[in-house]
Amino acid sequence: MAAKERIYYGWVVVFASFLSVTMFGVVSSYGTFIGPLESHLGASRTAISGVYTIELFFYAVFAPLMGWLSDRFGPRIALWLSGLLLGGGMIACHSVTSLWQLYLFFGVIAGIGHSAIFVVPTTTAAKWFTKRRGLAVGITACGLGFGLLLLPPISAYLIRVYSWQTAFIFLGSLAFTVNLLVGSVIGRKPEEYGAGPPPAGRNPAPAPPAQGHPLLEILRARAFWVVYFTAVFCYGAEQMLVVHLVPYCATIGITTAQASLGLSFLGMGTIAGRFIMGWLSDRIGGVPTLIISCALQSVTTFGLLAISGPWVLYPVMLAVGFGYGGWAVMAVVVLGEFLGVKNLGKSVGLYMTNGVLAGLMGPFLAGAIFDATHSYFFAIIVAGVTCAIPCLLAASLLGRRPAPVG
Repeated sequence: MAAKERIYYGWVVVFASFLSVTMFGVVSSYGTFIGPLESHLGASRTAISGVYTIELFFYAVFAPLMGWLSDRFGPRIALWLSGLLLGGGMIACHSVTSLWQLYLFFGVIAGIGHSAIFVVPTTTAAKWFTKRRGLAVGITACGLGFGLLLLPPISAYLIRVYSWQTAFIFLGSLAFTVNLLVGSVIGRKPEEYGAGPPPAGRNPAPAPPAQGHPLLEILRARAFWVVYFTAVFCYGAEQMLVVHLVPYCATIGITTAQASLGLSFLGMGTIAGRFIMGWLSDRIGGVPTLIISCALQSVTTFGLLAISGPWVLYPVMLAVGFGYGGWAVMAVVVLGEFLGVKNLGKSVGLYMTNGVLAGLMGPFLAGAIFDATHSYFFAIIVAGVTCAIPCLLAASLLGRRPAPVG
């Protein structure tokens, strides 16, 4: 028993959840397949890119169901289902001979499996902690950044050295194996943990879960809509950068290779933001940290207008990513603070539907502005302003009494 008490089992859950979230990189590797799939299927880039849009749609729509499954039956079932669908859909992509198969295997099947990644691991980690909940969720969410940094380059290497079919099989097998193992590790509930509280100086054992909130109460809660529209505005701005950074940089004399490296700095910034802002929220609270994160993303987005070369681009993108990573963690933390954790999976699952609006608003609006003005100047102004709006929304939560932590 003494050996068990040396490390609180909640930290094992955090590490395992981190590994599950890295599987975001499996889906984010899709860009490495666009060229080979165009040649293989004889389809246009618009048609091939549309597969990813379908995947995002099913990811957002099924996230509430995965959150409900996790709350009702525990994270094991949701993650095993995710591994089966995400892994199986990716593996099936290796044999596609027509475009509709790609839409089905990657867009629909893998998209549904993808919907459990983030909502299930982050809410599970949150349920194991009270005092250090922000840090736990922050570490878990760092997996997204690591997945973005590691898996697309591995996929590109496999395509270049072996084949795109091999890369699909590898990524699918990885998603299946990781989620199978993680589901086995984090399947227990905190109240079922029998080793007692951790030793003095470590995080206390979690309190019994709060009563939770029915669906209608979640939708009536001001805190839910604050974090929801924070994501619509700030995630939309971040997706605008992901899609339009390379063409924007081309207008100011920065090469494609240099601009792509800027996206890597964006990923590194999200890792740092998730960890540091998660730690900070444990000391000053989720709402103040949310405001700071959104304000940072707003200010640094305006900084894109000052870019004159790659060595200015990289620190700006690092700072933008830091702010983005911070508020993404705070969304889970704030929902836990104000709505309790018993139904946190359901709350975060509903929150994740924001991806449909954000994914369309940011990239689409920026493209429309560029077509109208032949410049990204006003698109960047709009993105910076929209990132500032959540600061005002979150300020309405200051002074409000959160739900009992549990």
